[in-house]
Amino acid sequence: MGTDEEKKRHERFLLDRFLEYQGITPTRIVPGESPDFLIYIGGHTVGIEVTELFKRSNKSKAHLQPEETPLLQEIESVTDRIVSKAWNIYFDADNPPVMSTIWFSDRITLDKKKGDQIAELIAHQIKSMSLKNSQAGVWRSSEDENEDRSLSESVAIIHAYGVPERRFAHWTVGRPGLVAPLTRKQIQEVISKKADKINAYKKRAKDIWLLIVADRTRPSQMFFFGTDFPAGSISSPFTRTFYYDYVSEDVLEFQRNEMKP
Repeated sequence: MGTDEEKKRHERFLLDRFLEYQGITPTRIVPGESPDFLIYIGGHTVGIEVTELFKRSNKSKAHLQPEETPLLQEIESVTDRIVSKAWNIYFDADNPPVMSTIWFSDRITLDKKKGDQIAELIAHQIKSMSLKNSQAGVWRSSEDENEDRSLSESVAIIHAYGVPERRFAHWTVGRPGLVAPLTRKQIQEVISKKADKINAYKKRAKDIWLLIVADRTRPSQMFFFGTDFPAGSISSPFTRTFYYDYVSEDVLEFQRNEMKP
């Protein structure tokens, strides 16, 4: 993600999706730093540390060249920021609720000022579709006959669908990508790193959950695991430890036990 504020907002989005999927309804959620959130459930306080899992740069594991990974994550961050800004522009103007997926071209710019202009163009294009509830619309750069090609230089396709309420109006970035296998070592390394901070977390709550998230809308976070994944061999000192695959909504929970080497 870009700024700390955007990162925290994305972590909260992922946490909300996880809690909804698990059927957990806190009375209150308070953002923090260590851990990331405190949630209140029936008078009980739980600290939740949220961390995202990214592919390794090793080509044999992630099918990416080492130098490609930072650039890929930077592009993801920039396109997320553009879509977030476009969403705000669109709804600040009191337009009807629409959900949308935006596919960027390989010519997308990393320049912030140009990105802001693209966000305005995306919002304008979706507004021009004039979609009512349950109506769908699609814009393709290949079919754009406008003399001003500023939008089509950076965006390939915009899918939009009218929805009844703003709470359904999610805007996302469409991304292709290669899926990498999830390994025990990757999960254990994340847990071990976070375990070093567990005493600091416990200053704010007795029970601490670790939520490891793979956001499969991002190529750098596309993983899969089979039924033979050795979840029982994972060691974690946290009260509860989860791996959550956002999009497919697969969840693995690892048992609390003593850390193993």
